[in-house]
Amino acid sequence: ILALGRVSAQYLLKTDLPMRTLRGQRHYYTDDKIPLLVTYHPAYLLRSPKEKAKAFADLLKLKHDLDEMG
Repeated sequence: ILALGRVSAQYLLKTDLPMRTLRGQRHYYTDDKIPLLVTYHPAYLLRSPKEKAKAFADLLKLKHDLDEMG
């Protein structure tokens, strides 16, 4: 699962941690251990273009994780 933005990430993970804590690491959704990655919402990236590099790194991590899964 790719959670786009703080609101979706906090809802899915049932937490109130800030984005800076949530993004950049693998989380798991429910007890089924479904991998979940958090990145910035596209609307935020339009307002904060300097953060696009971080979002791109998150997508590369997602691709790497998917490649590992087969």
